[in-house]
Amino acid sequence: MSSDLEVAISHYHRLIADDLTAAESQLEELQQRQLDQRVTFGERAMAHSLRPTFLTEARYNSVQDTVYLIRQAILLIAANFFNDRYVLEAELGLEEWELELASMPTNVIRLSALSRMDSFLTTNSFKFVELNGESPAGIAYIHKLASIYEELAVFREFVKKHPVRFVSPMVHTLAALVQVYHEEFDGREERPTFAIVDNLDVPTIHEFNLLKAYFDRMGFPTEVVAPQDLECRDGWVYANGRRIDILYRRLLLNEFYAMKDDCKAFLDGYVAQKTCYLNSFRTKLVHKKSLFALLTNERYTSVLTAEQREAVRNHIPWTRMLRQEQTTFRGLRIDLLEFVRANRKYFVLKPNDEYGGKDVTLGFTASQSEWDAALERAVHGRYVVQEVVDIHREPFLMKTEADGATSWEMVPTIIDLDPYLNGPLMGGCLTRTSAGNLANVTAGGGTLPMFILRHTY
Repeated sequence: MSSDLEVAISHYHRLIADDLTAAESQLEELQQRQLDQRVTFGERAMAHSLRPTFLTEARYNSVQDTVYLIRQAILLIAANFFNDRYVLEAELGLEEWELELASMPTNVIRLSALSRMDSFLTTNSFKFVELNGESPAGIAYIHKLASIYEELAVFREFVKKHPVRFVSPMVHTLAALVQVYHEEFDGREERPTFAIVDNLDVPTIHEFNLLKAYFDRMGFPTEVVAPQDLECRDGWVYANGRRIDILYRRLLLNEFYAMKDDCKAFLDGYVAQKTCYLNSFRTKLVHKKSLFALLTNERYTSVLTAEQREAVRNHIPWTRMLRQEQTTFRGLRIDLLEFVRANRKYFVLKPNDEYGGKDVTLGFTASQSEWDAALERAVHGRYVVQEVVDIHREPFLMKTEADGATSWEMVPTIIDLDPYLNGPLMGGCLTRTSAGNLANVTAGGGTLPMFILRHTY
């Protein structure tokens, strides 16, 4: 952590500690405002810390530059290897139905118009562990949380000494959706109508309503609708009786495929290409966690520039599809399964296409018998093995409870730094925090807005 950042964080903590009675009151205010404004995952408030997260301008710019290089590396690998069926099936792990959907013609050029790269902060840098190329969440939550924090007395006092700026992913997302609609899809409506499409019984339903409210305020009429309730008339998608120009797809393709017979209009509208679907069905090509296996395998990285290879080397952990094969690890020729089995504390197992930390096994927390069992399950499924990231833990002054007693303590906390990408541009960050080893909101982690410290380089 840079000294400037440490100074700012220490100042924020002192402001909390100087008046714990006021801190208690503001923490209650923080929780209540989230509940009142529906900034909740299900019924659970997203933020639990009186302090948000901070980055210096230099670190934010470093993340932005790195994200650009890695995105360009992915596009180069895609251009050179994604026409190879072996790469798509064996290396990326795409299933037949996913390939069929991805091959459907679309006017949208980008493999992913809206994506999010998920990273952990390390002691002196950051490492990306996966790319959410299909349907990144958290955009509206972060926007609203920033405005809530900006009203807290402790935050207002802090910025008198440490001015900050906030980059809203919701502002950038709306601009990106409209830009792709006009420039790539050739959409003609100056103020296109939107449908936010997903199952309506999900815990993120409140985010959909926050997005709708913002889009409506900006002059873009928006509907929130389940895929089963869509209609397709003369090739156009209709939602709640309104013709839709941009279908903002929050529905995961795995979920669509499981109920495809019940939402025919969702597929018919995509085939007709009158309504612009963002993201398109091509996102599966860059959504799989195995994408990082291509980025860290010399078989594929020869097409990259020296600068791109360096960005990958510094910021992407070694990754492979889990299977019986010989490969290289840090220049060493290994039998993959045997090596991973014998060195569990250096690796993590992940399903190739899941979210929320589901079925993730951390080798350094598992016993050998648990690791062996996880490997046995994983080798018969579609899993990746990834080198463990040396995660930095940042102190947060938090209200804690133990044995019925409450106190304020410094809690070592991991920070999941997740920049949003709108094509080649970075549009703000999601930050998730946890005192445990997984920061996913569905795994119980918290969500905080990230502010950039101005004049701090």
